[in-house]
Amino acid sequence: MKGIKLGYLSLFLVIFGCSNGRVDRVDSKTVYRAIDKNDTATLSLRLRDQDFDGQLEINYHNLYTDSGGVTGIVKGDTLKGTYRFQHYGIETWRSIPIAILKKDDQLIMGSGAMEIYIGMTYFKKNAQIDYQNPKFVFKKVK
Repeated sequence: MKGIKLGYLSLFLVIFGCSNGRVDRVDSKTVYRAIDKNDTATLSLRLRDQDFDGQLEINYHNLYTDSGGVTGIVKGDTLKGTYRFQHYGIETWRSIPIAILKKDDQLIMGSGAMEIYIGMTYFKKNAQIDYQNPKFVFKKVK
């Protein structure tokens, strides 16, 4: 009986004693899915006040897949960053810019003119990002 009480006391100390009164913020990821004809994209996103990160997988007509990580900054209702991915069957990693507009409960992936500078791909500096004709409009997966 004494051993059981000691076990419960140890468990209590491990669970509650180590926090020192501080509560750590747990960031959770939200999963979104978008479908465009025969292409499907799944975005698992951890969104914070000033930045974001997550995973993006784009399946092109069940023929090949691009898969990798997204990271970037949040400015108002816009997420801008980089999609670093591997194309199915190819070992090299590629990086392209990504722009997403938060609108209601949807995430709209924008497109725009790009340029390459010292091997890095960027959206052109003064070019507009188009959110009117998106390939993917992501909705939360329930």
